[in-house]
This record gives sequence, C-alpha cells and structure tokens, in this order.
Amino acid sequence: MAQLCLGCMQKNNGEKICPICGFNRDTVQNAPFMPLGTELQEGNYIVGKKLSNNAEGAKYIGYSKTMGTTVVISEFMPAGICGRANGKKKVVIRSGYEDQYQQLNEEFLSYYRNIARQRELTSIAPIFDIFSENGVSYTVSEYYDSIPFTEYIDRRSGSIDWNTARPLFMPLITTLSALHASGIGHYAISPENLVVTSSGKLRLTDFALKELRQTGSFFTPELMDGCAAPEQYKEIGVLDEATDVYGFTATLFYALTGRLPENSNERKADGKLSIPTSVFKRLPPHIVSALSGGLQVQKLNRIATFEEMRTQLSSAPTVKAIQNEANRSAIQSEVAKNYTPRKKDGVPGFVWGILTVLTCLLILLGVGIYWITNNPDSFNSFISGKQEDTEEDSIPADVDPDLVTIPDLVGQRYDDLVAKIGTGSDYVLIKTEDEISDKYEQGMIKSQSPEPGLTAKKGVTIVVTVSMGSAERELPAIAGQSVETAVRALNAQGFVASGIYVSSDTVEAGKVIGYTSHNAGDKERYGSTVVIQISTGPEP
Repeated sequence: MAQLCLGCMQKNNGEKICPICGFNRDTVQNAPFMPLGTELQEGNYIVGKKLSNNAEGAKYIGYSKTMGTTVVISEFMPAGICGRANGKKKVVIRSGYEDQYQQLNEEFLSYYRNIARQRELTSIAPIFDIFSENGVSYTVSEYYDSIPFTEYIDRRSGSIDWNTARPLFMPLITTLSALHASGIGHYAISPENLVVTSSGKLRLTDFALKELRQTGSFFTPELMDGCAAPEQYKEIGVLDEATDVYGFTATLFYALTGRLPENSNERKADGKLSIPTSVFKRLPPHIVSALSGGLQVQKLNRIATFEEMRTQLSSAPTVKAIQNEANRSAIQSEVAKNYTPRKKDGVPGFVWGILTVLTCLLILLGVGIYWITNNPDSFNSFISGKQEDTEEDSIPADVDPDLVTIPDLVGQRYDDLVAKIGTGSDYVLIKTEDEISDKYEQGMIKSQSPEPGLTAKKGVTIVVTVSMGSAERELPAIAGQSVETAVRALNAQGFVASGIYVSSDTVEAGKVIGYTSHNAGDKERYGSTVVIQISTGPEP
C-alpha cells in the first residue's frame, strides 16, 4: 500500500505532496494520537491523519483492506486517564484509574454496539466493526464525502427557508426517534455536528458517552452553546429525548434564521425567544409554534418526543381544516355534477314537487299539534317570548376546555407581560425584532399574531413585535455628567455617542461639557451618532 496517501486514502503514485488532497507524506502525527500508517486488526485497517478529537478520544481517516474502501476509525482514549508515547501504538492507563477506565470502556462498547444495530437509519453513518486492541477500543464506520452543515448554510446566504429545510430535517427526525426508542441519546445535536453529504442528505456525527454531555462528570463537558438544553448544565439534570428535541430545534432555528438561540442558561429567567421579523414573516405559523415548543427552557412545557415534533412540523391545523373543506366541496361538486334525477313515469316533475311540499307540511303540522298538546307550558313561554334559564343552557355543550381566546396584547409593556406569564399560561410568547413606532412607547407591544379574539388551543404561540419608540428622539441633558453616565443616557435613547476632548475652565476634567453641534432637547433620528465634548480641565 505504498501508493496510498495517508491524508485522503487515495492512490497517488507515491507523490510526496498528494496531488489529490495536498497532504505531505513526511508529516508526523505526534502522541497521544496514533502514528501515521499504524495497522490494526492484524493489518486489515491502516490509520491515516487525525480528523478530530475530544475528551473521549480521536477520529482518523483509515483504509480497510478487506472492504477496499476508505473508513473512519474512532479510538476510545479518554483524556486524563490514558496516554501514549510518541511513535507507539500501545496505550497506557494512568495509575489509579484502571477501574474507572474499565467502567467507561464497557459503557463505550455497549453504547456503540447499540448504535451499530441501527444500520437501516439513513441519517447516521453505519458502523462496520467494533474491537479492542492496544489496551483501548475502536469503532470503524463508513466514510463519505460531505461538507459541514455550517458551510452549507453559509453557501446559501446564511439561512434557508422551510421548503428547503423540510427534506433535510424530516429524515433526521425519523432517525432520532428510532435511536431514542432503542435507548440511544446524542445530546449534542448542533450545526457543528451535522454534515451534508454529496447526495444532499443530512447526517448526524460525533456521538459520545453521556458523561461528555453534562456538567458534573469526570470529563470537562462539551456543551454546544445555544443548542445545549438547560438540564445539561445541572449535575442532577435528567437527559432524555426532550433534551435532544431542544438541540434539534435549536439547529433548525439556526438553519431558518442564520443564528443560534441565546444560551439556555441565559434564557432561564423569562424563557423568551427572539425571532427576526424578516424571518418570522416568511415562516408558516405552525413552524414558529414548533420552534417555540421545542425550545422551551422548562422541560415540562417542551415538546417531549420527536414524533410529537414531526406532527407539529408536518402541517398546520388551519391548513388541515382548509384541505378538509376543499375535499368536501370537491366531493359535493362531483356528486352534483354526476347526479341525474330519476324520471317519474307518467307524472310531470313539478307535480311531484308540489306533492312533496304538501306532504312535508302535513307532517310538520301533525308534529306541532302533538308537541303543543303535551307541552302547554313551554308553548305559552314561547308565545310570551320568555324562556326559563337552566344550568344546561348557561354552558354550551360544544365548548372545548382546551380552547382559549387569543388575548389582546397590543399596547401592553412586554417586560411586564413576560414577568406575569408562568409555566401554566394559556399561551407562549415569542418576540420578533423590535421596530420603530411613533404610536407606541419604547418597550410596548405594537403588533401581534394571531390577532386577538380568535380561538386556539391552549399553549398557542403568540408572536409579538415590540416598539423601539419614536424615530425622532430628544437629546438628553448631559452637561456636567461623567462620560459613562452621559453615554449610558444616550444609548438608552438609541443614540451612538462619540467624544472629543476639549479644555475648559468651568468643567472639571473627565466631565462632559455638552454637545459639539447640538443642544439638550434637540431631536435626532434613532441610531444617529452624536458627538459630545469631554473636558480636559483648564488649558495649561
């Protein structure tokens, strides 16, 4: 195999610099990673360059002589427990940690054997082999051409629409649902751990033991900022399917908006989720609702399973209703179109019509006489226009206790509203980007969707736009203030402060003299840059 490049595992005619991938044949791979060209399983696998590593171990590009193909070789070598000398294959277990390594190694083998059984799942790489050698354990999985998901999004102007995201993410939901049904969690779903294959499929990478995905274990946890659920920051937090739902939803949020949600620890106080207005306007309402449900910081309020997430993402209730109504109308039209009235032999059609009407009138008259005879009191009440109230009449029979009326939030202060909403609220609040408004003060809700008065299921997502205040703002009085105080006052009004230093006989050094070309009370547009004069004291 002298012709094989250890950087890409392609035959390159023994070139020192590979013409395919640019890898230098003389590169040295230092400890603790395996030396280039290391052979495993009696020479079946050849180890190439390191692809990635974390606290659990390292991944290498490799070659399988048996299969005649490129593979990925993962080595379990937990940091802080194992070590390797330069140029050596053998791994040394740190003294005093033998029992801990043995326990972790058994977990590693059990975890990946379980994953290896899921060969039919299309959104993960199939595992071909699992074995132990050199004092540690290895897995061998499929290698495929791909690009990082982050690069895929960058190539598409920083975000994608739902129609593009749907065929990418829905198969991933199927895979994740099947994994959790088999007791397998990932707990690090994020844009960094997804790739897009050359065939346009999304694949999940970088599985790892649960100890690496939660605070409080032996390892320094690798938590994906913006994608890690709140329970992963707790030593006693329970990681389950809802944990992966959070990471999946955060990744979908990134794909649709071009940015990750705020860190879940920072969102704990009020749980609010901000969606850019431009994105919100082009997302179907049921997708916004699914994003909100999957990113709830309180696990009890979060979408709990991937099957539930699939249902939420599949179609909106309003769309279903429209489709059902359209189907009914189409059926009725088809029936009407194909309906041919039967001919009554010997009797004209209009005669049959008159006889039918007379028969109905006679039947109704008979029923009416019978009812009046048996219900005289009710007949008298009906004639007089009075009707007794009953408990049954006061509560409509068709009222659904799970339905709520959308409240009118426009004109209310957003921060006050967030403070009032508890875990048992009838609705979930999402804020889009703030907008300028001459009608509503800064911090007040200027619009909402859905509109107030509509009926919806409890837990409905209400998206609001909050006012940034008027476009024209008054410049605050800043003379004599410290620079920090003056800048804070200007920023609060939406201005950008810039300063110049000027000598002054009346204002002490470090204090603000005033504006360069404005006066307090003047009006400028939101976001304008305002120059202030800062005193250097009397001129020498």
